[in-house]
Amino acid sequence: MKLLEWNINKRTNSIPVQPFVYNRILEQKTDIICLVEYIDDINIKDKLTDEYWFKESVAHSGNQILIAISKKIAPNEMQLVRATEEISCYNFLHVRFVDSCNRGFSVVGVRMLSPMDATIQTPPLNKYLSQIKEPFICIGDFNIKGYRMNHWFPKYKTEILKSSTQEIENSSIVFVDKYSKTIEGFGDFDHVLGSDNLQITSEYKWGFIEDDAIYPKISNIKIGAMWNIKPAYPDHAMMITEIEI
Repeated sequence: MKLLEWNINKRTNSIPVQPFVYNRILEQKTDIICLVEYIDDINIKDKLTDEYWFKESVAHSGNQILIAISKKIAPNEMQLVRATEEISCYNFLHVRFVDSCNRGFSVVGVRMLSPMDATIQTPPLNKYLSQIKEPFICIGDFNIKGYRMNHWFPKYKTEILKSSTQEIENSSIVFVDKYSKTIEGFGDFDHVLGSDNLQITSEYKWGFIEDDAIYPKISNIKIGAMWNIKPAYPDHAMMITEIEI
């Protein structure tokens, strides 16, 4: 299965995304889509409706999660398991589907909330995942550096990240100071957890910054540079993942 995860950076605003966002989503032709830092977007849903089933989480703290499953791998639609977030911990959405071979599979989307305190926020997620009795993936913006994921989620596989020679392409997010608009650094906060029977290989893709003049070119995204990112313009890479069962 092929997965796309993207933090589309709506910042609790209902501003619709630009066409390049949903065009980039569709061109990947993935089996599973997970959008975090999302708020109800009619353009995205309209573009997905022919080829995907989709569900949205409840927006208690301002943001939602959308998960879409291709109708090719889920011929009998998808089931909503839970759409309510863990209060003060994370936005949350759990769906499941049954494939054409009658195998069940769960997809969980999360976005850890700020202020981040992994000692408080990760235990309820670990407990929830331990109760899923079928193959699953848990995807999203964990706000946890990649090298710490095994510490906070020791029972689950994390993605194997394809390496790149360019610093930004090894990172899922660009840090920008909200007052000075200065780029302070790069980080890898978007991840995939999975059950033991899965092989998970991921890469971050920044090609979308070529689509709009608001973004500097990759060669110009440097610490100390200026970048005024507007709501609904992603500041995270698309995470593209191959999942082998």
